[in-house]
Amino acid sequence: MTEQPKSLRLMIKADTALPSRFDGGWWPRSAALATELPILIGALTPRLGMVRRIGYNPDTWGLLPRHIAVDGHAIRLEGFTGLDPYSLRITGMTSRVLFLLVVPPEADEHTGRTALAAACTQNGLSRHILAACGASTQH
Repeated sequence: MTEQPKSLRLMIKADTALPSRFDGGWWPRSAALATELPILIGALTPRLGMVRRIGYNPDTWGLLPRHIAVDGHAIRLEGFTGLDPYSLRITGMTSRVLFLLVVPPEADEHTGRTALAAACTQNGLSRHILAACGASTQH
């Protein structure tokens, strides 16, 4: 597992880790995903190449614009109500996909760190993993 600098709260499991539902976890600093996503995309570009699209659940995060621009590149944002509520499906140009658990931004430090680690090892729905870590999934 690798953890990013303090400014970005992201944990991605190693490619050699056992398979689980999520490839890692992300803990944004606010619920304004359109504002938060460019930082995440910048961190994931070395792993995925250019990000092509991001799937999210609009019931959890609200409707986002259809595209955001990051470093002059348009990234499609796709809202799917059937997507696991606290997750993102991030697709690179090569069609490689990362599935991230999203920790609610209001989580306290202990809960957030525990949930990031659990995202790399636990199976199950996002709300179950977050609840087991003590995170509230009520906006």
